[in-house]
Formats: sequence, structure tokens, C-alpha cells
Amino acid sequence: MKKNYIIITLVFAVFCVTLKAANTDEIMKAMRDEINRSMNELHLESLQKPYYIEYTLKIYDSYHITSALGTITNSANDKKAELNVNFRVGDYSFDNTNFFDISLGLFGSTDEEENFKNRPVPYEIDYKSLRRELWLASDAAYKQASEILSKKIATLKNKTRKDSTPDFIKLAPEKNYDTISIPSFNVNKFEELCRNVSSKFNTFKNLQISYVGLEYIPETVYYANSEGREFIKTNLYSGIEIIAATQADDGMPLYDMYSAYSKSPYELPREDSLMRAAFAIAENLTLLEKSPILEETYSGPVLFEDNAAAELFAQVFAPNLVLQRSPMTESGVQESDRYTAFQNKLGGRVLPEFLSVNAEPNKTYFDKTPLLGSFKIDDEGVLAQPVNLVKDGYLKNLLSSRIPSKRVHTSNGHKRGGAAMLSVIEMSSDKKHSKSHTELINQMLKLCKDRELPFGIIVKKAANQNIFYTTLQRIAPTHINMNFNPLAFNLIQVYKVYNNGKEELVRGCDANSFTAQSFKDILNVGNKSYVLNLLAPSITSPYITGGELYVGSSVISPSLLFEDGEIKVRDDDFPNKPYLPNPLTEIKSK
Repeated sequence: MKKNYIIITLVFAVFCVTLKAANTDEIMKAMRDEINRSMNELHLESLQKPYYIEYTLKIYDSYHITSALGTITNSANDKKAELNVNFRVGDYSFDNTNFFDISLGLFGSTDEEENFKNRPVPYEIDYKSLRRELWLASDAAYKQASEILSKKIATLKNKTRKDSTPDFIKLAPEKNYDTISIPSFNVNKFEELCRNVSSKFNTFKNLQISYVGLEYIPETVYYANSEGREFIKTNLYSGIEIIAATQADDGMPLYDMYSAYSKSPYELPREDSLMRAAFAIAENLTLLEKSPILEETYSGPVLFEDNAAAELFAQVFAPNLVLQRSPMTESGVQESDRYTAFQNKLGGRVLPEFLSVNAEPNKTYFDKTPLLGSFKIDDEGVLAQPVNLVKDGYLKNLLSSRIPSKRVHTSNGHKRGGAAMLSVIEMSSDKKHSKSHTELINQMLKLCKDRELPFGIIVKKAANQNIFYTTLQRIAPTHINMNFNPLAFNLIQVYKVYNNGKEELVRGCDANSFTAQSFKDILNVGNKSYVLNLLAPSITSPYITGGELYVGSSVISPSLLFEDGEIKVRDDDFPNKPYLPNPLTEIKSK
């Protein structure tokens, strides 16, 4: 098969499962008709007509369950539909986009205007009601696009335009379909699962909070644009998160977390695996409570294993592999230093020559692990393409959408959640530098001996950004201060390893000094890969795109041995523990 992303077209009536009162043909016809009307008739005096219009309708049927200590704290089913409208005024070489004006509001409109980004529309929508919603949203989108173009032109009148890169890439008409039957959700089954997993924390009276959350969000997406490009696709997302937190005797906040994500809820880990994960979290926190703090900042060889290696790769290195284009503002080009380390490094070395990185968006499994970041059609109707990002240490390409840059002029089908985004990203090594766990430990200890260091550092687990900032900070009691540095790479399980092989758990550590450039100093990697499915923070700010805050992604990474790195001690002031012990210590379990 020449193209492994060939998509089977299904009959419309088969996959229109989420929409009971509406007909798929009606939806697509409403989009086409309103696009044609707007392209031909929408025109304000002295303003240009739109040259490009796109409509996206999403139909959700989501389920959310949360549990604590064996009881369900929330169980909800939410059915909704949202509409996104995008207008471009000008032409492909120069239009209203790639220009950010905060005075026009965020997410597509101000409070006084019709909303055209994430616009709520009736769940049971038909041709007439959709045409009405499209009409109102299109009017607002066109007016704002025209106003932005006028400001962009005015801004450039007094400036010399150095970058003549087109604002948008033109594509030919194409229709793609990627639809499946949406698995039904057994609410009673998954409520019972959450109860059982959360009850595992009942015997650990030292924990101040514990939480189990499960989500299932299937959606059907309908898309049409004025170029004649259309798609209909089914997106599935399922996830379970397990979190617990407490304080050490000195008041230091301690937390641990576990997450598993997949497309279908029936591909999540089995109950016995989740029970073991909850127990491991509780045990680790119990050990951390009594563990010493790392005495001072450590500088020397560091081995990141499994989860910690994948989180480091996902948080520090991989985001730089996404193409970003700095938007213009009235004061000039709005430069950003967030994940832009590789924007001008195509052809340069970014890793040791024994390492390569590939994007495999069509890959649905790694061994038997489902990959959350897999997809076939991106949000612009472009077929997702495998991309050789880094070859033998040298940067070859970036993940791109239809917004080009000076060095990248085509889309490789990676627009998701508002802009170009990670998919399935895999790091691989040659055989010579793929080592066993024992070999990596021995090499690290030899480096420590050569530098006369009394111990080395192994990091086995790191905090997930999404879970930490969207869930943990929300559920944590006020007296547990979880407001750590948002740019920090927070560590959960850190061990000193002495020359005799003895390991000692320590707490209060961050690895903030590791950057994308640090990856060039990797000495060797493990001979086994770890799969991390995660909700990755959007690379391009959703405050600019109006898109998603987090997008489902997958990274596959071996363990990573760095020749030199800093592990810092957290120097926050810690809040006092509650004066009275947890009342559960006085309640006997039945």
C-alpha cells in the first residue's frame, strides 16, 4: 500500500450516530449553501470580499465521573454542539491573519459581538437552524476579519516589510471521511470502577486528598471550506486520572499522580492495574513523607527513566518540533521564546548523531498500547503525514499546518486544536547507544567516580503539566500550596544512587535547568521504550488561535542518560500541616 493513511469512505447514514434529529446531508448542504452565499454576496462598502471561508461543527456527547474514598462525587452526561467560523479577507499572500490585536477580544469576539469561535448551537440541529447560526456567526467573523486587515495594512504603512512569506497555503478541493461507530458508555460499569479504585486510598489515613476522575468524550466533526475541501470524522477521547496529595512533617506539599488515556474507554487499563496504580501512589507518598530533602542543588550525571524520560521529552524537547509563526502586532512582530528553539535551526544538529525523531500520526498502537495522538485527518481537512523530524541528530522538518514560514512552505497535516500540534512522536536510537538499565547505571556511577561525586541521580517519575495545573491545583485544599513555578519541571520520584548501588529516595526536587539544548548532551539511552499518552499544552497560545488548551498526544521515548544536569532543591516556604489529624484516623474501616 503506497499510502498508509488511505481512509475508507462510509455511507453518511451509518456514522451519523451522535445526531438524532439531524441529517448529515442537511448539515453539509447548509454549510455549502452559506459558504456560497457569503462568498458571492457578503461585502461591505470599501471593504474587500472574503477570499476564504471555513465552517466546523462539532457534536459532543461527553461523560464525566469523579470519585473519592469509594464514593461518587460527580457523574454527568453533557450533550452539546459548537460551531467555529473562520474568514480570511485579502488573498493567500496577504490577509487578516498572523496579526494579533487584543483590543478585538479573545477567542473570536468581544462581549458585545456575536460569537463565532466555539459558538454554542442547538444539539439537535437541522438545515434551517444551522443556516441561521452560520449566518449570524459569519457576519461577525467577516466584520472582525475586515477590521483586523485594515489595522494590519495601517501598521505596515510606516514599516518596511522584511518577511514576504504568504499568510496561507492554497489547496485543491478534496473530500475525506474518517468515521467509526461510537462505542456506547456503560455509566454503571465505570462508576463502579471509579468507586473501587478510589476506595484503595481508604486505608492510607496519612493522605489529605485523593481523587479519581474518568472522562469519555466522543465527537463528530463536520467541516467545509470555500475551496471545496470537506471532511467528516469521529474523534474519541477517554482518560482516567488518579491523584493523591499530603504534606511532610515540615509542611512540604507532596503529590503523586497516574494517568491513562486512549480513544475508547474499553481500551483503558483493567481495574486490577488501576488498583495497583492507586496503591503505588499511596505507598510512594507514605515513603516521601519520611524521606530527606536533597541537601543542596546537585550538578552531575542524571538518568531519567521511563515515565520521567517521556515527560522530559514531551515537556522540554518535543514542543520545539512544531512550526510557529510569530504574529504581527501594532508595535511590531510579537516574538515569543516559548518552544521556539528550533524555528531557525533546520539543518542544524539538535540531538546526538545516534538519535532520530519521527512523527507517526497514523500509528494507532505501540506494541499493545493504544496511542492517543493518532489521527488521519487534521482540522483543515489535510491527511496526516508521517514526518522525519530529526535524522541522525539533525533537524530535518517541523510539524506544520497551512500557515507557512520562511523555511517550511507546505502542510504535513498537523493542525489540531487551533494550530500545528504534536501527534505521535517517537525517539529512536542506533543499537550501539541503546543500553540496558544496568549498563546505564554503571556508566552514570563511573562518571560520578571520575568527578568525585558521592552519588548520582535517577529520576523515575515527573509531574504531568495538565494534571498538575488543571486538576491538582483545583482539588487541593487551600492550606496545601500547589502554586509552584509553571515553567518548572516538577519531579515526583528522585533517588540518590551511591557507588555501591544503594538507592535513597529524596523529596523537594525540580529539574528546571534542562532545556531543548540539553538533549545534545545525552550520552546513551535505554534499550526499551516507554509510551506516554498525555493531554499536551497547545504550542501556539489558544489566546491567539481561539483553540484548545490541551490536545491529545503521544510520545515514545527510551530512558535518557545526561552527562550533566542540575537537580534543584525546592526553596518555597511551606504551609503548616493541619493542627488536628485526619478524622479518618479515628474511624475504623468496616
